[in-house]
Amino acid sequence: MAPEDTYPELQEEEIDVEAELEKLILEDSEAEAGTSSGETAAEPSPDPGEALKQLQHELEVVRQQLKEKEDAYLRLYADFENYRRRTQREKEEFSQKERQKFVLEILPVVDSFERAQQQLKLETDRERELHNSYQSVYRLLVECLKKMGVSRMKSVGQPFDPNLHEAIARQPSPDYPEDVVAVEYQPGYKLGDLVIRHAMVAVSAGSPSSEPSPPAQATIEAGPENTPASPQNPQPS
Repeated sequence: MAPEDTYPELQEEEIDVEAELEKLILEDSEAEAGTSSGETAAEPSPDPGEALKQLQHELEVVRQQLKEKEDAYLRLYADFENYRRRTQREKEEFSQKERQKFVLEILPVVDSFERAQQQLKLETDRERELHNSYQSVYRLLVECLKKMGVSRMKSVGQPFDPNLHEAIARQPSPDYPEDVVAVEYQPGYKLGDLVIRHAMVAVSAGSPSSEPSPPAQATIEAGPENTPASPQNPQPS
């Protein structure tokens, strides 16, 4: 709403004052015209100049009141906007915390499904049937988490980051350089851009050191005097 539409009663009062002012100016003009033509007034009228000054003063007072009320309206509107933004932000933060709490309760169930899938060997029809049942429920859980904005973090092969990973071991690895995640024991998850569960990992300590080779033994260069005598072949009898 525009500020000038906020207080119609003051605007009407200002219009009345301006109309009265125009009326006095018109009467003053007519009076001057009558005097110049020799006409005499039947009765004395108030000084138009004083009345004009009074109306101008009243008009200024009305305008000042209108300005003050406009300022008050703008302050009230600004306070309301700040309140609306603050409540909206608090509502979003509360919703985010509730979703985070729900997801943290669901993730252990997802972990259990993944461990069960790893343990099934699928050697019998019963095991394959269980595997298919697990897969159906597991896919439903994963799709539900995706719709809520949950994503699984990739850890193995990534540089160790304490903001994303929780290191529970450090071990040599022939496959990954030092300070790179070599093993993931429990996956980490994000809700949007917020890390809600760190990945539990083992960090590579670099390639395992090779065993030192035994020291080389000194060899004696063979010479005529150091050449061992070859055994005598037995002569046939």
